[in-house]
Amino acid sequence: MSTFKLRVAVLLAATMLLVGTPLVPAQNQRVVNLYSVWVQLALRGHPQEEIESLLRNMDPATIEDVKTRLRRTVIANLELKKLRQNYRASRDKDDLNVVLHQIQTELRFASLENDEVVRMMIKDRFGVPIDQF
Repeated sequence: MSTFKLRVAVLLAATMLLVGTPLVPAQNQRVVNLYSVWVQLALRGHPQEEIESLLRNMDPATIEDVKTRLRRTVIANLELKKLRQNYRASRDKDDLNVVLHQIQTELRFASLENDEVVRMMIKDRFGVPIDQF
């Protein structure tokens, strides 16, 4: 009788394994977050042109959305660093260089060194002249 119970248990386990396993693996495509890809490449030191070249096959509207999000991030980070107050309080060339270095650092970390839109946003928001960086 114990061999009968063993056979039933093995048959039941095999049946559950067959029923519980799908015949075809799921066909879900991997979703790529372009913002994360851009930030990872930027933190690895890739310049803006290279990142845009790597993403050239992506939808241009999606890339523009990523750039808009990056621009807002740069502006928010500069606000957290109190860039406007630092710029207004700058009294000599060294103080101004500190402000310009903060801007250059944020642009480099976001790989937006050549983005004219973010430069105009910085000028409008903080009053720092564009020609100085």
